[in-house]
Amino acid sequence: MSLHVQFTTLLAMIGIGMIIGSSFDTYAHIFNRSKRHRLIVWVADILFWITQALYVFYTLLVINNGQVRLYIFLAILCGYAAYQALFQRMYVRLLQKIIRAFVMLYRLIIRMFHYAVILPLRLLYRFFVFLFITTCHFVLSIGKILYKVIHMCIRFLFQPFIWIGRFIWRQTPLRFQATVGRIFHIGKGFLAKIANMFRKKG
Repeated sequence: MSLHVQFTTLLAMIGIGMIIGSSFDTYAHIFNRSKRHRLIVWVADILFWITQALYVFYTLLVINNGQVRLYIFLAILCGYAAYQALFQRMYVRLLQKIIRAFVMLYRLIIRMFHYAVILPLRLLYRFFVFLFITTCHFVLSIGKILYKVIHMCIRFLFQPFIWIGRFIWRQTPLRFQATVGRIFHIGKGFLAKIANMFRKKG
């Protein structure tokens, strides 16, 4: 391995150490490890460090064909320590501002979606429900009025026949009225017996 490649690898590993430090702070702030279950944190941490190891190996593969030396790990540690000492506070503040900005943007989008989509749909739904109920009440009211009008018309049309029938019935002999009453009473009793038979069979 040439001196130029070694120097390039050294600088790259120092940079990767800084990137790992910033990546871990980003992961810790976004994932919020303190409020997660231990098992979930354990799995997430393993996946995070596997990702970082793959990133380091890929960088080495590009720079020096994947050759691993002791100074590579020392360079990563130096980069991580330099990040912790020089850039962590500034990066964490910037990261917090970025996260707040994204949270504010997310809430703004949710509010805009609520007022632009959800609220109009609710108002439209309530309007259609009100329109449906009002229409049903109107139709029922019209139906009641029509029923009363039709009932009055039919009664008015058949009233002369009722009067004539009552007049004829009054002119018939009392014996005939009594006979008709008995026949009606017998028929009514017969129908009642048939209805009771069907009820017992049921």
